[in-house]
Amino acid sequence: MPLNPPAEDRPPAAHRVIAVSGPAYVGKDTQLRMLARRVSQIDTPAPVETYASRWPALSGTEATGWWLDGASYQELADVLAAAYLARARRPRASGELRCVRQGLPMLEATLAAVAAVRERCGTARAAREARAVLAPYRTALRASEDTEYGVVLLHDEEPAQSAAHGLARSPAPDSLLEYYQRRLHEQINRLLDEGRFDTAVVVGDRPAVDVQHELRQRLHRLYPAIPECALSRVRVAALGGDCEHARDAAGEYLRTRRGYARLNAAHLAAASHDPSVPETGDAAALAERIADGLDRYCAAHPFLDRVSIEPVRGRVTVEALRTLFGDRLRAVHPEPGAGPAAAPHAPTPHALAPGSVPGPAPEDATSEPPAEHSVQHAAPWPRLRLQRRLDRLAFDTAWTFRPLKPVSVHSLNLPSSLGTYLRDLRERLTRPSPAVDLVAVTGSAARGTYRHGWSDLDVLVLAPQDALPRLRNVRTELAPVLDGVRMTMTVLTEDEFRAGALPPRLLHVLTLSGAGALAPLWCAPGLALPVPDAVTYADVSVRDGVQAAVTLRKQLLLAEPDLRVLYKATALLAKIMLRMESGAEYPADDQAVTAFHHRRPDGLGAAPGDVRYDRAGTERMAAAVLRGWLATLTPAPRPEATGHGAT
Repeated sequence: MPLNPPAEDRPPAAHRVIAVSGPAYVGKDTQLRMLARRVSQIDTPAPVETYASRWPALSGTEATGWWLDGASYQELADVLAAAYLARARRPRASGELRCVRQGLPMLEATLAAVAAVRERCGTARAAREARAVLAPYRTALRASEDTEYGVVLLHDEEPAQSAAHGLARSPAPDSLLEYYQRRLHEQINRLLDEGRFDTAVVVGDRPAVDVQHELRQRLHRLYPAIPECALSRVRVAALGGDCEHARDAAGEYLRTRRGYARLNAAHLAAASHDPSVPETGDAAALAERIADGLDRYCAAHPFLDRVSIEPVRGRVTVEALRTLFGDRLRAVHPEPGAGPAAAPHAPTPHALAPGSVPGPAPEDATSEPPAEHSVQHAAPWPRLRLQRRLDRLAFDTAWTFRPLKPVSVHSLNLPSSLGTYLRDLRERLTRPSPAVDLVAVTGSAARGTYRHGWSDLDVLVLAPQDALPRLRNVRTELAPVLDGVRMTMTVLTEDEFRAGALPPRLLHVLTLSGAGALAPLWCAPGLALPVPDAVTYADVSVRDGVQAAVTLRKQLLLAEPDLRVLYKATALLAKIMLRMESGAEYPADDQAVTAFHHRRPDGLGAAPGDVRYDRAGTERMAAAVLRGWLATLTPAPRPEATGHGAT
């Protein structure tokens, strides 16, 4: 191979090349492999070093010595330029889209970084040195670079931070190589500022799937054959363990109760097989094949946002999947006994193609399962424990978490006796040492709509089980301060919050907490409460509505209904119907009743006003809301007469 090819010997302009460039340990190879698996039209040539016979085997200190000390600067430039140009001249099949690792700008960046190391010079002078030594190849290099769409992956936008991030991933670099890497990052950023790359993707600490999503978004606009990534929105539960019944119980619970699609990991890996992509058989390659099969499945089912894959055993495989999916992956290792006592034939997890045969389960028999969401074999109540852990798994990924900012008792504008009570309650529960993690006011007292003589004082406490005796003693001691006001204290543990084991009223409070429906008087530093997702909130609202409708009929059947219970159940059902119909929230009872009346007067005439003390008005409003609720149900068909009845 000539070291100085003629300038006119350059690749034809018809070549379409996507060049993915970047510093070491930024994930170029992973992104190219994921892209090549997904797009059959993509050709990925061998690394550029294979195109130059004089390129020595670059590994360890040999690479450092040859790049930085062993060869003359001109010889290094000749070898590199010849290799890049030889790769560019490689023939291309019709309709083929080529993806290469390290585009033409990286040739100049590499030589400039070497010059900076050898000459101990700055960025600008090193760039001039590189351009000078590449002068004999300028025309051919420019023509080759014009055929590339250049993508550069960066650890960070700031060169110094980017270099530090890359070096942190490097296996014990020596001082010379570290210095070279810092200079290389500076040159890459210089070329980016000069417009030598078409686009840049900042990798940071993001999982590989998110980087692939952004990369494909940018490429899809120019190359429609490259599909967008369907995995950036998907949450994944990896189910492992040796007990098939327990694993089946976990998969079915997630499918039937938490809306997860249940998929077979071996089928996913098989669906990704492409003879043109070498399979190494290691955990990282297996994880990439599973991710690719999952990407294909989710692209065909775009409504999916959560899936479970099984079986996935072994810490190495799980960690390889976590590298791809980040925090959106949760690993579950159910204990034996968590499945049915007499398990029926387990339904086969969804296959990706009709007639496919389950392959061997991906596993690493030598590795222990990860501790995350694993259960000790001696634990009691294995099935219930598994379900609670699966609930927490689902909600940890589906719910957001809101940091809390305490408010003063004075800001609640409560009667003085209640203000005194809340201050004393807060002091006795948190001093000298806290017995609780949260003391908060909910309901009308938190919304500023408290009405003395009608409203309750609702207090929410987050505390461990062993704090109950202290809570009981404090509540008993302070009871006289309430002066007859009914106080309801709800005590929950943090585990119940995280697993969603909450009554509907509390789920509603958490959903509205961003709007101020929760008024914390004290909370532990760093405490954040979950905010339920829309699907869970809607499901709870329906169940709450069912209960409210039953309560209304119970009260309407009484000769002397409890007006307070009747009015609150009426307002609750009105709130739920308004929320589900239009998304509007009416925290105050009277606001909900008035809004329901305006939306559907139902023959009531003028606006109902405040009917909470008027039995006839409350019963009339309750009946109207109940009729509205029942009108949303489809009447059951009546059986046709058979003609055999008595005449």
